[in-house]
Amino acid sequence: MDQFDILIEQLGQLNERARQLEDVDYITASYKGFSNGGLTLAEVKDRIIDVRHRITTLERQLDDVFDDLS
Repeated sequence: MDQFDILIEQLGQLNERARQLEDVDYITASYKGFSNGGLTLAEVKDRIIDVRHRITTLERQLDDVFDDLS
């Protein structure tokens, strides 16, 4: 597997994690006060911010790799 494929796989995993945090954990924590994993709403929000930042970083890396391939 080359670097591009690895980054694509990581990006997919991070996007799925962001979806889980936003669609399940955030809603659950808003309603019950904590997520299924025991995170508070504030912790879920922090995790969403962290995952979104990591997604942005990976997208930049993918752009760099794609530019190198062109």
